[in-house]
Amino acid sequence: MLTDIRTITPANAAFVLVTFEGPDPYAQAGGLGVRMTGLAGTLADTGYETHVFFIGDPALPGEESRSDHRLILHRWCQWISAYCPGGVYDGEEAKVADLTRSLPGYVVDTIIIPAINAGRTPVVLLEEWQTAETACVIADLLRDRGLRDRAVLFWNANNVYGFHRIDWQRLAKSATITTVSRYMRSIIRSSGADAMVVPNGISTDLLAPVRRSDVRSVRAAISPEPKTGLFFKMARWEREKGWTQALAAVRHARDLGQRLVLVGRGGGPAGNTGGLAAEAEQCGLLAAQLHSEDELRIRLSSLVRAGVEVISLEFGVTRMLARSLYAAADGVLANSVSEPFGLVGLEAMAAGGIAYTGGTGEDYAIAGRNAIVLETMDPAEIVERWDALSGSAERVSRLRREARKTAREYAWTRVLPRLLTAISGDARAMAAT
Repeated sequence: MLTDIRTITPANAAFVLVTFEGPDPYAQAGGLGVRMTGLAGTLADTGYETHVFFIGDPALPGEESRSDHRLILHRWCQWISAYCPGGVYDGEEAKVADLTRSLPGYVVDTIIIPAINAGRTPVVLLEEWQTAETACVIADLLRDRGLRDRAVLFWNANNVYGFHRIDWQRLAKSATITTVSRYMRSIIRSSGADAMVVPNGISTDLLAPVRRSDVRSVRAAISPEPKTGLFFKMARWEREKGWTQALAAVRHARDLGQRLVLVGRGGGPAGNTGGLAAEAEQCGLLAAQLHSEDELRIRLSSLVRAGVEVISLEFGVTRMLARSLYAAADGVLANSVSEPFGLVGLEAMAAGGIAYTGGTGEDYAIAGRNAIVLETMDPAEIVERWDALSGSAERVSRLRREARKTAREYAWTRVLPRLLTAISGDARAMAAT
């Protein structure tokens, strides 16, 4: 049995994170990579020994130590990734099979058992459907060795991808299931299991003020134009991310004699930029493509003056540029049809941006107080909400202030204690059995 502990601390616990995505560019395709990098870094900074197993860059070391040896990166499946240059999800099926076969025994033998022998509590946190069976195999191995009650296992869902492939009853018996929003919890419950909600977090550097000069340079491109608003959208190039509604809103504004300029970055797991410009032109909108940040800064004003309505960013948007656009835009379209959590919306709020969310998993968004929560799929609603806001500078300022205040509550330094409380509760419950 576990020793009688009241709280998980760096002195009595060691963490193992298992995920597909991670800190390497090769291993980042969306919000999961950002989440895992932020969580692992915060754990290590707090003093916890933290091991991260992920599908890393095949050209980098298989094991790497950071943060004064508190953070250890384990790049898994590199022998497969060497033949899959398209990124973390290239060769996904082979990687899932290899992870499930090879990782559980290694983690149990080299990390979990040594931690137990040292009188510490091993805490294993696994993410997404690709690791569900791995969680079950780890639990089986510990059970076979009479050690299941000596380790804490959590499995977390950030998205519904692969839910049909999960044996929910087996998973629920093997690990504590968590998820990132009440919306996601309702989906898991409909699958026949239950889940604890522990929200996502953002890194504290996202709370730093955005440089005013950067905001002014973007706003200068729009301000001379009458009845013109600037919207920014950055999401995977998928229908569920609300791209159709965004483009239709630009068209609807034009029909009303107003004007919305949409700056967008549509990407995907393979690193492609989607088909934003082509889709915009099919909708009868004037579109332009920009291929670098310098080109954006140089040409934004002239493109707006020339009547361009959609500007597609055909390059990787840096965090600094994204934050400048979040803060400068009249609205950030985080309007997904179905959004498990909405990390982009929260990051926009951290920069003082006005997020337009779809109202599914964005528990942090409170309509009219810190964000615009869209009630319909009607593109006219976006235009109407923008038009109503544009007439009240005081309301805009209040929304931006409240957005930043809310985002501070979701910094990893604030979210981590909630996760540790849940883990400590699990550990105490097992100690009592």
